[in-house]
Amino acid sequence: MIFTYMCKTCGCSFRSRDFGNIERFVEPCILLLLSQKPSHGYSLMEDLEHKCGEKVDIGNLYRTLRRMEMDGWVKSDWSKNESGPDRRTYTITQEGLEFLKSAVSSLTHTDELIHRLMEGYKEAFRKEQASV
Repeated sequence: MIFTYMCKTCGCSFRSRDFGNIERFVEPCILLLLSQKPSHGYSLMEDLEHKCGEKVDIGNLYRTLRRMEMDGWVKSDWSKNESGPDRRTYTITQEGLEFLKSAVSSLTHTDELIHRLMEGYKEAFRKEQASV
């Protein structure tokens, strides 16, 4: 998806040049983690960084989880915690599993396109890189 923004200086429109991020990538990451085991927010936050490379703050994570619950991809229940306050534990739903499968299919296609671009770039600029 390409985003068009309004320039603050002159008012012209320009497109985002940040190609390193995939919008809403954290959602399939959360679903992948929950497909392995139910989890609570702080544990998900740690696992997202260590297992998926996604660093999110806890507030954004809980907003995302609430949206995903409204979309029917996850459900939550309160569970007793012997050593502290009760925790909201999240689990993936069947609809969440279906969305995860669809997201992975889409990301696989995107990965293939990126690899084709990178190989084409390497081929086109091989001579320049060799002379440096």
